[in-house]
Amino acid sequence: MKPDELIEQCIACYKAFQPNKMTIDSHIEVFLASIDCADEGDEVFIKQVVYGCIRFKKLNKINLTALYFKHGTEVSREDYHLYMVFSYITIMRLEDMGVPVFRKFVFTQDYQKMFVWLSFIFNTQTLNKWMKEEWCRIFDEQFVEDELIARLIRNIPEMSEIIERLRELASTKEADDVASEEGQKKKIQTTKVEAFKLSKARPRAIPEPFAIMLENPYKKPIPKSLHAPDGDGTIKRVEEARQQAKEESIKKLAKAKGPDLEVAKLSSIKEVRKGKYKEALAEEAEREMEEKTRYIPANPKDPTPVLRAADKTSVRLNTAAVLREDALLRKKQEEEAALIKKYESELRDDSEYYEWQAKMRELDERKRLEGVEQRRIQMLLTDENAKEARIQNERDNHRFAGEMRRESKAIRALAKTEQEEVLMQRQKLVEDIKESEKNVLPAMEAVIEKKMQMGMELRDEMSRLQEENKKRMAAEEERRMDIVRQIKALECLPADRAAHFDPTTLSDDSKHLLEAMSMAELAERLAIEKDKALQREQEKRNEIVQSKQEREMDLMSRVEQIRRIREMRQQDAKEQRRRQQEKEAQEKAIKWRIRQEAQVELQAKMEERRKLRLDEEDKLREEMRQIEIKKQFLAAGAAQVEEKKFKELEAGAERKLHDLQARERREHQKALEAIREDVKNRNTVKKKKAEAKDKFKKDFEDRFEEDMAAMVDDFGTSHAEKRKTVSITRDFESALQDKKVVADPNKHLVNVRSVSTARSIRDAQLTTAESMRSRKLTGTAKTASVRQEVSMRATSRGAQLPLR
Repeated sequence: MKPDELIEQCIACYKAFQPNKMTIDSHIEVFLASIDCADEGDEVFIKQVVYGCIRFKKLNKINLTALYFKHGTEVSREDYHLYMVFSYITIMRLEDMGVPVFRKFVFTQDYQKMFVWLSFIFNTQTLNKWMKEEWCRIFDEQFVEDELIARLIRNIPEMSEIIERLRELASTKEADDVASEEGQKKKIQTTKVEAFKLSKARPRAIPEPFAIMLENPYKKPIPKSLHAPDGDGTIKRVEEARQQAKEESIKKLAKAKGPDLEVAKLSSIKEVRKGKYKEALAEEAEREMEEKTRYIPANPKDPTPVLRAADKTSVRLNTAAVLREDALLRKKQEEEAALIKKYESELRDDSEYYEWQAKMRELDERKRLEGVEQRRIQMLLTDENAKEARIQNERDNHRFAGEMRRESKAIRALAKTEQEEVLMQRQKLVEDIKESEKNVLPAMEAVIEKKMQMGMELRDEMSRLQEENKKRMAAEEERRMDIVRQIKALECLPADRAAHFDPTTLSDDSKHLLEAMSMAELAERLAIEKDKALQREQEKRNEIVQSKQEREMDLMSRVEQIRRIREMRQQDAKEQRRRQQEKEAQEKAIKWRIRQEAQVELQAKMEERRKLRLDEEDKLREEMRQIEIKKQFLAAGAAQVEEKKFKELEAGAERKLHDLQARERREHQKALEAIREDVKNRNTVKKKKAEAKDKFKKDFEDRFEEDMAAMVDDFGTSHAEKRKTVSITRDFESALQDKKVVADPNKHLVNVRSVSTARSIRDAQLTTAESMRSRKLTGTAKTASVRQEVSMRATSRGAQLPLR
């Protein structure tokens, strides 16, 4: 089962338990059989949780009472059994279960409920202030401090992460946060002005764009003849041209004349060597590509007439638009008036400062562009350095790769040997565990069979008691129904409840009120108030019409003013647009000049660096040549040096191998000691668990025998009392019947004989039933002795009861 299903089954089993009808073992067996639980681990979990909740019922009650007192507004009474189950799991089974498994159970429930419970129980102040005093009333103080409270405090660091995660998921605020929010003054929300959603013109249809192929400008296209030699006729045309050239040359040679000499002419087109001016070539290619891919409208027309017509047309403004634009104009007029007043008072203008500020900004922008070009040049130079460094790094990596491969091969061989040893040890441990688990099933089957036999006996007894209870309840129900019928008969009697109304008089309940009036007076006053309301409404209508007319006149004047100001602004905008275009053209020319200067500087630096690199390579080749000459002279002693170096390497490798073997031997010894200690601890734990289980079984059997004896004792007492009641009733009925027989012997002679015969048959049946019950109850000697003692006790009590 899943964790949430296990918790639900535990709660359902605990709710369904009735101690006055069935023992806890029988109840759990019946419940597990009803839910058809197939997993043995789930059965053990449900049994342990239900046993624990019943055993520590007082502890759980104290915890939940404190929880509902402290967090009454955050928890519900419907979750009482849920909190009881988690109270037992958290306090008594958390360390046995482990925090990861407990986390799974917590996150399957509602986050808010689990956050309240965990923040309550894993709180040091709560444990010492609320729980300790109440727990000490039912447990020893040392057990409370050393076991219960210490166990919870040890797990607070690990549970704090779970509590914080639950806080985030449940979006819960602490009390301090709530208090701080309540202390803050709420801000009054103001009305936000939003523009009207006016309808927009439908955009013009734009033709579907075509794909732009961005290719390398230096790359030549692949000839089609490469894939299909005869596809485009290239080879054929080449052969024809070759043949024609051959024929022409033969005709010229046949004339036996000297060749016509011609002077070489310079090309009219300036060719740039590839790789020298890459930026210039790239820009040229980009310009060509832009010219090719430039968008041409589908219907190119002169837009001037359309723009002029748009300038002449006017848009009709609504009231809100007029008021907004008028407010904006008034605001600007106030600002201009403030500037004029400031100029009059201070006798100075800010235009010179703004001109100086614009010039400085242009100068700063020019410096920024120069800095950008400088950084771009530095990045290109850094890229060249990085390429050279990468080539050198690859050479070094190839040299170290061989050594790393040899070391990794040795390490893999050693790891494989260790894995084989660990695998053999684990296989041996698995076989030992399987041998020990074979003896568990027979013992469990024997216990289950014994409990099933005891449950069958109890079920038979309970069924008989239930039948008697049903008969008693039926008689009680019949008596109650008779009382209900009598009450309904009394309610069916007629009653006069008619009420008479006079509209000119006051009711008795409202005579003591100062504003009391009759229904007729109320109608007159209501008619007067309606007339007054109609007069007020007419006056209000007249006022509204007058205010509308005044507002319309005001709007017309404002619209005229807006039209004049718009015309003035249109002229200013055209002039400002012309100046902005001139300024943008100047800025573009400056950027182009800066870029050209930076390009020339970059080319010069790259040429200089290339020259230095070639000089260094020449020097390096010369040095290597000199070194080779020296090596030839020193070749005589090279063999001895190499042999000495090999011996030193061999000795170092041998020392390293010895150290590695010694370290592995020590680690292996430590691992074996750890395994032996683990096996010893496991055996100790198993032994303690077996002793605890035997002790629990023995205590349970003793308590079960005592409870059975008490139950049989109570049953015998009640049975004796019922027998006595039946005998008294029987004597009374026989005496009454005897009186009737004496009054009329001939009439009741046959009835007396049949009654005596029926009584003798019934006594024989009771005797047979008692003998069969006694044979069933002689299963064990101990149970028989207990029941005999109970029957003797019931008989003695029945004899002592007084007769009525």
